[in-house]
Amino acid sequence: MTTVKMVAVDMDGTFLDDQKQYNRSRFLDCYQQLTAREIKFLVASGNQYYQLKSFFPEIASEIAFVAENGA
Repeated sequence: MTTVKMVAVDMDGTFLDDQKQYNRSRFLDCYQQLTAREIKFLVASGNQYYQLKSFFPEIASEIAFVAENGA
């Protein structure tokens, strides 16, 4: 059996829609399920760290970010 340890998402063109938005309440429900299973959530993007944090104000201190092209 494979155990999932982390879910990583790209932002532009993947997680965000064309208006740079996502369904926050739906995601937070999913995020609660991830944390209940001790699965980490990671945001990966070439965007600036502070811009990425602004998309997740409720949980920014709980999740991981790979920003600015991995720098």
